[in-house]
Amino acid sequence: MRLLPTLLLLLASAAARGADAPALPPCEPAVRFVADWFADPPQEFDKSSGFLAKQGASAAEGATALGLVTVENAISVVPEKSCRGLRVSLRFVHPVLRVIRELPPGSCAHAHVLRHEYTHVHIYREMARQFRELVYPFPDSATPDDVLHYAKQQLAKLQEAQRLFDSPEEYAGNLTACKGEIPRLLAAAKKAG
Repeated sequence: MRLLPTLLLLLASAAARGADAPALPPCEPAVRFVADWFADPPQEFDKSSGFLAKQGASAAEGATALGLVTVENAISVVPEKSCRGLRVSLRFVHPVLRVIRELPPGSCAHAHVLRHEYTHVHIYREMARQFRELVYPFPDSATPDDVLHYAKQQLAKLQEAQRLFDSPEEYAGNLTACKGEIPRLLAAAKKAG
């Protein structure tokens, strides 16, 4: 129980020092958006289509998920240290690029799906660039909660580019790519096992 009075004393002492500290100048801009670079993710080529579907891979009904880039987007809003303002950070956590094991590395089919997944990586990089360019519309009344809500809304809009790339036309190309190698490899894997 001695810990509570000590903690209260430390907090009061810190508050008193804060009151004596000179006020920081305002930031320009008042809300600054930053984003990590989306590095080339680790690759996994040993997972099944079912595993990818459980991870969120989209595929038309009856179709097979061939590849997937997974990543967690983490947004934080923290006060700036050198001025009065907020910094909104977008981080990409645990990115992984996967191509199903039925499309062996070195095959045309594997290269085709890998190229598709790397387009998603490039879209994430573009999302990061656009996130850095965001401007909070109400800088004079910016609260961390309001800014976080705004950042999440804007990120959802930027994510739309990922969905738009995964068009029916893009997926239809898998049937004929590499002279039909993808359907042949999938059929052979199904027959074998």
